[in-house]
Amino acid sequence: MDYTWIGIFVVYIVLTHLIAKYIGAKRKIGYGKSVFWSLVLTPIVGLPIALMSKPIDAP
Repeated sequence: MDYTWIGIFVVYIVLTHLIAKYIGAKRKIGYGKSVFWSLVLTPIVGLPIALMSKPIDAP
C-alpha cells in the first residue's frame, strides 16, 4: 500500500497551520482567514495573501 498521499496531506495541513499561526495571526488578515485561504488555494498561494495583509499596529 502506498502512503504517499497521507504524507502529502499531513505536510499540507502543517504548512497551512504554520503560515496562519506565524504570519497571518500577526497581520490584519488574522489566523482564521489565513487558514481558509491556505486550505482553499494551497499554502503556496496562502503565503503571499497573508504577506500582502498589513501588519497589526502595536498599541
